[in-house]
Parts: sequence; structure tokens; C-alpha cells
Amino acid sequence: MHKLARQKIDLSAIEYRARPFEAFGRLREMGPLVPARLALLGKLWLVTTYDAVDEVLKNDKLFCRDPRHAGKRKFLIFQLLMPGLFRRLSQNMVGADEPDHRRLRSLVDQAFQRQNISELRPRIEELADQQLDRVAQIAAHNGGEVDLVEHLARPLPLTVICEVLGLPSEDRPKFKKWFASFANIKSAWGIFRVVPGLRKTVKYLRGQFEQVRKEPRTGLITALVEAEQAGDRLSDDELQSMVMLLLLAGHETTVHLVSNSILTLLQLPEVKRSLLDDWSKVESAVEEMLRYNSPAQFAKPRFVTADIEFHGQRLRRGELVMPVLAAANYDPVRFDNPTEFNIDRPKNYHLGFGAGPHVCLGLKLARAETQIVLERQLTRWPNLQPSFESSGPDWSRRIGMRSLNTLTVKCV
Repeated sequence: MHKLARQKIDLSAIEYRARPFEAFGRLREMGPLVPARLALLGKLWLVTTYDAVDEVLKNDKLFCRDPRHAGKRKFLIFQLLMPGLFRRLSQNMVGADEPDHRRLRSLVDQAFQRQNISELRPRIEELADQQLDRVAQIAAHNGGEVDLVEHLARPLPLTVICEVLGLPSEDRPKFKKWFASFANIKSAWGIFRVVPGLRKTVKYLRGQFEQVRKEPRTGLITALVEAEQAGDRLSDDELQSMVMLLLLAGHETTVHLVSNSILTLLQLPEVKRSLLDDWSKVESAVEEMLRYNSPAQFAKPRFVTADIEFHGQRLRRGELVMPVLAAANYDPVRFDNPTEFNIDRPKNYHLGFGAGPHVCLGLKLARAETQIVLERQLTRWPNLQPSFESSGPDWSRRIGMRSLNTLTVKCV
């Protein structure tokens, strides 16, 4: 029996969003592994230091995603209780171990290689300018005020992913409407309210797969359908699951990276001035945003595959560990002055996109979108001002993401 008592830790507390350096600093001071209990998951270990988190993410032999590989078949009950639609969509490479993960990842990587991000940048810039034109119109009708989450950070990444997927332009309004019904789910139970929109989206995507098989076109859907390695291709269920994963996981991270980055520049005018003076720094600025803001605060939990001694703590096969990316990204052992935003931070090996075999698939696209949005928006409105309540930014309580419900600004 473990002698350490499970900590009563409220990860939904606003302080993890509003004052992350303090909150995650206290968590990290409890040790590299902190025993805790979370709703739905039950007992687990929060992994808090950079070195420990990095090792969990990269060592897929000691830490697995599939509970069967750690002797925890009871976790499969959750999948069995899911409606068939959710169960099919959940069976993607995020929850897979080797060799299944390698097979799926190699096929998807092959498809992504056909979508050169540098070649997409001019189109992303065009889409960003179009969205900023809408922001300007809305601001003009509201005394200069506009919510940048609703009118920029959320709609632009969805427009971009529609472009990347190669969805027909005439279908995009209805597709966005369906997707909007479940793009901002607030809780685990909230997903059951969005079944109608989800079913329409899945049915539509299945039709798209059939169309591109007959008439291939530019876009990731065609690339995924045509991806083949050693005579292997993605099945229809795998195609649906993969596209939904790209839509939900990739889109949501970019939404919060964009809005958090804008907020950071509003709060740190000296950083904003540095960018306005030299836009060649935007790439390093976005990397520091990923460390400093860590939109994804946690990585998916892993199961321990064997009894081991790990960073001074004995772990048993089948126990759950959850890497805390935000705590790792503020670890003073790894980063000098981690509570300071350093636009020129050298060797910024942050874990904002995770690491190892499950590193974020859409990281290049998310980086490009954020870089473009910051440059295009601040070039238009270099004196952009926050206009939220004096109590501070409107942070969401959603566990796992450092995200804003709203970001009201004045375009001046």
C-alpha cells in the first residue's frame, strides 16, 4: 500500500489559469509525482517536473495508452458503455500503443507531408485578413469593442482546417454550423447533448471520402484516403476518427493558443513593442507563448506497464500517471526565470505540444496560424487595448486547457 495520501487537488480552480506559475509551482513542490483523485479517472499520479514529464511522454514501453497493455481491462468498460458512434470515433491513434500507433501515425504523417505548411501560408494569410475584416466591421458597430475569442480565435482555425481538409467551399457554412454545436464542450457529460450535430458531421465526412475516391482533389481528406504503406490503408472508421481528431483536438488547441497569445501581448506591452519593431521574432515569440501559456495543461493519462521505481516513487503496474505539461514548462530546473516571458529564450524545448511518439500532429499548422494572426492583427491595430472587467480575464474552468471564455478588446 502507498503511504502517501491522495491529495485533494481542484484542477478546475481558476488560479491554474489566472496564476499558473504560483498554482503549478505549489503542485511541483509537492514532488515529481503527486497522488491525486480525479472525477471519472479515479486515483492517479500527477507528474510535475520537466524531466519526469518528458520521460513519461517518451517512454512508451513503461507508460502506455491502452489499458489492456497494463492489465487494466476494467477501463474498457467505459468504451463498452459508449454509444456506437462515440466508440468508433474514440478508436484512433491517440489511445493506441505500438505497433498500432506506428501504423496509424505513419499513414497520417504520409498524408500530412503532402500538405506543405509553407505553401499554405499565403492562403492562411488571406483567410486571416478576411476574418480580420469581419472583426473590423463588428468593432465599428460596437464602439471599437469586439470579442476576439468569438470573432477571431475560434472561427479562423476552423476555416483554415476546412481549407486544409479540402472541403468544398459551398459546404463549409453548414459544416461549420454542425461543428460549432460540439466544438466547445464544457464537460464530459456535455458531449451527449451534441449527438445530432456529430451524426450530421460524420455522415457528411463519409460522403466526402466516397467523392474523393472517385474524383481526387487537393486537400488532406484525399491525402488520407490515398495514404498507403506496405499495402495498408486507413479503413472508413479510421478515416472518420482521424478527421474528427484533427478537427477537435487540433482546432481547439489553436483557438486557445491564439487567444492566450493575444492576451499575453496585451498584458506585456514591452513584448508587443519588440514584435512590432521586428517581426522576425514572431517564431520565437510563439514558442515562448507555448511554454509560458501552455494551452494544453495536461497530456493524456498513461498506464504503468510494470512495477518500477520512478523519480523516487514506487509505481505499480496498472496505475495511472498524468503528465502536467504546464508544471513542466515552468520548472526552474529546466528554464531560467520561468515566470518571465523571454522572447529570445535559447533552446526553448518546451512541452506545449507534448513529446515522444504522441507529439501533436498539427503542431506546424498551429504555429503558422498563430504567427500569422499575431502579425496581421497587430499590424492593423498596434494600439489594441483590453476592455474586460477589472476582475481580470474571463478564464474557463475547463480542466486540461488554459482557455478564455471571452477576450473583449478595443480596436484602436
